[in-house]
Amino acid sequence: MEKVLEKSKKNINGKVFLKINSAFIHLGKAEKRVATFIKNYPEEVIKLPINVLAEKVGVSVSTIIRLCRRIEINGYTDLKIDITRDLALNYKETYSEINSNDSIPLLLNKVQQSFLQTISNTFKILSISANKVQQLFSQTISNTFKILSISVLKEAYLNIINSNSVLIIGAGGTAALAKLFNHKLLKLEINSQWSNDFSLIPLLINKIGKNDVLFVLSHSGSTNLVYDAVVMAKKKGCKIIILTNYLQSPMAKKSDIILATGIDEQPLGSEGVTTRMAQISIIEVLCLLIELKKQEIL
Repeated sequence: MEKVLEKSKKNINGKVFLKINSAFIHLGKAEKRVATFIKNYPEEVIKLPINVLAEKVGVSVSTIIRLCRRIEINGYTDLKIDITRDLALNYKETYSEINSNDSIPLLLNKVQQSFLQTISNTFKILSISANKVQQLFSQTISNTFKILSISVLKEAYLNIINSNSVLIIGAGGTAALAKLFNHKLLKLEINSQWSNDFSLIPLLINKIGKNDVLFVLSHSGSTNLVYDAVVMAKKKGCKIIILTNYLQSPMAKKSDIILATGIDEQPLGSEGVTTRMAQISIIEVLCLLIELKKQEIL
């Protein structure tokens, strides 16, 4: 329980957090425990049913409902919606150098520099001699941003925003990235789901149509199970976006929009860290563009 009562180290400015800060000194002891948990772990709260949150914090369900009323929120469902919005609004703060006057090319350059600086800082604090590894990571990011097409990026994020729903799929190591991307899209209020269960995926694809998007994560672009899902989605008429390293792969040829990474072959193949870094960098760019577009900055 001590973890719950820790002082918040998060710097999130939004409606819920400002209301909690304003009301905090007037809350009861149990309500403060809930409020502190929300401030410390907002991303966990939006995933929890009210009874699970109550059990985690060690309070009653009625305490959580009472806290909602104290901060002028109608109920727990509205609380989670407002937290999701607050988290999304803070997404842009990750890249504080970006402003409303930036063109997309300038924006991409700033995001790239942010990634490269993070890599440099990380190796600096590790206090180890790993220049070749650092150079490999940095080169992968540089190569990926070098081949990013502005028109393709724009087409991708606009299709995601304007779709009825987005289904994200990936196999093996890309499954974790599919889950990550889904979480980010949900925070941006995009109707999204993900799966790596290829017995379930055909059932999910059967429910989508021409106003939906299938987002495919596949380094090789040739994994059989994923390819079969792409073929099925193509027949359903939905828009297919693929994030891959190979523009001429079987899946890329079936896709409508191809987002390419710039990864040289490596000993660990598609499971190497550089593969994940390049994929994450494009996911970050997409989410940032979606957020800026939703705020009518782009």
